[in-house]
Amino acid sequence: MTQVNLSKTVGVEDQTVGTPDPASTGSAVTANPEPAVPPPENPPLLLPAPVYPGGLDPAKLALFSEQMKQLEAELKNIFPEREHLVSQLVFALLSREHVLVHGVFGTGKSDLLSALYSCFETPTVFSIALNKFMSESHVIGVPNPKQMREEGVLNYQREGGILDAHLVELDEVLDANAPLLRVLLGILNERTFKRGRQIEKALLHTAVASTNGDPVAVVKSAPELGAVIDRFIFIAKVNYLESAESRRRMYAKFVSDQRPSVRISFDDLVAVSNLVCGTEIALDAEFLAVYDEVIQAYRKAYEKDQTVKISDRRACKLIKLVRASAAINGRSEVSFEDLYAVRWGLCVGNDRSQHETFMKVAKPIVDKAIEQKKQSFDEVCVQLLKKYESEIPTLDDKTPLSNDELVQLIRQVGALDKQIREVKPQLPSNLDYQKKMRERLSALSAKLNDRLLPVK
Repeated sequence: MTQVNLSKTVGVEDQTVGTPDPASTGSAVTANPEPAVPPPENPPLLLPAPVYPGGLDPAKLALFSEQMKQLEAELKNIFPEREHLVSQLVFALLSREHVLVHGVFGTGKSDLLSALYSCFETPTVFSIALNKFMSESHVIGVPNPKQMREEGVLNYQREGGILDAHLVELDEVLDANAPLLRVLLGILNERTFKRGRQIEKALLHTAVASTNGDPVAVVKSAPELGAVIDRFIFIAKVNYLESAESRRRMYAKFVSDQRPSVRISFDDLVAVSNLVCGTEIALDAEFLAVYDEVIQAYRKAYEKDQTVKISDRRACKLIKLVRASAAINGRSEVSFEDLYAVRWGLCVGNDRSQHETFMKVAKPIVDKAIEQKKQSFDEVCVQLLKKYESEIPTLDDKTPLSNDELVQLIRQVGALDKQIREVKPQLPSNLDYQKKMRERLSALSAKLNDRLLPVK
């Protein structure tokens, strides 16, 4: 971490001793100036640099949160009936995961993606429509002909290909042949391309793939594609717009070429996604137990439905959505309410029944955890309040007190009131207990002030 040295070295001016009169000494005597005091080799820092999770100070995280919320709101306004997909795209960017969009042709999937990517400054974008006749050279880059001719080595040139892109669009991804899909799996999941001695790291941040086919039907006919689909944490289904109001908004957007106005630094997105994908946002054992309870409850709700499967890999990766929820709300620590964000990866986007099922099974679990946390927190608060209550001085009207003693008691009461005010109980009964303590202190303070004798 870079630390800013707030101290500065003050130069010491040369000091010259006055010259005696030559007539009195017979010669001019000039004293050597005193040597300057050298600055310390390592001057102490006046203020140590603060340490923030992920190196992001709260102000910067709050600004990014506002920008992402504005982007989400603008996209939902411009693209009606795509609210679920927009939320999934936002969470995918925050968690460095990928999105699979399926549905009929002509639903504006590419248009929405283009609008989203255009809001970020300076990322490299790679887009390709795949088909079964393409090879890895179409996405990685062509082999170096000179190396092939002179050394007999197949070495792909990555410039301009998927490996150098931060944001990727893969159209008709399920039309690709099996060898190319295996290559894409390595890039999507491991961010690595391996071919013999050539091993290349991909710069990929997030990929969005689309297909006109239904992934469930595709897996039934070709089970080996199940591993491909499972790499996409977010899956969304889109249809033609249903309501007249949505279509009118679509026409207005088309004739005016409406686009989001917000611009976000891609470096800021990378910094926040580092926070989301790292370990600095802590999740304790209690929180993970509640998280697992939510996952298992949703699994149980669909145990007879073979089309809804949650692999262990998916369950682990969905934890990032909890951190992403905290980040998009400007926080560097999670709360139980962030567990609701898991639905964007568990449920298919725009499948209302799945989202309703999730909320039905998750809400009681989350509410119970919140209530238990309140009770646990309030137990500590009550202990503090009882401790402060025992420190409240008792006043005997018959015992004479000097003004100095009264002032000291008034200050003690004021300090106690401040301490009690800083305790933050959440349960109504404990809030009432705190209120009565403060009222008692207020009455005592007034009584002490009434006994002060006027200064002569």
